[in-house]
Amino acid sequence: MEERQAVMQELRTILEESLELEVPDVLDESMRLYEDFGIDSIMVLQLMVYIEEVFRVNLPDEGVDPDHFLTLGSAIDLIESLRKATVQE
Repeated sequence: MEERQAVMQELRTILEESLELEVPDVLDESMRLYEDFGIDSIMVLQLMVYIEEVFRVNLPDEGVDPDHFLTLGSAIDLIESLRKATVQE
């Protein structure tokens, strides 16, 4: 669980500093990226680039399920699965 909290803090930094969004003091994994943070499709593309840079993972060029970017929790799940895949390679 601590690792998920660390990932969420990194996502907070990306949302606040890189995407220049207002982020509430308390984050919850159920928070929706589009509705609660006002992210649009272009910002999702930017978020994907930041995720690759910050977490040192590679997102597939095609076939990224948009559901991975519905909530903070789904984005964290994606990051954790990409990290595991990177370790196994």
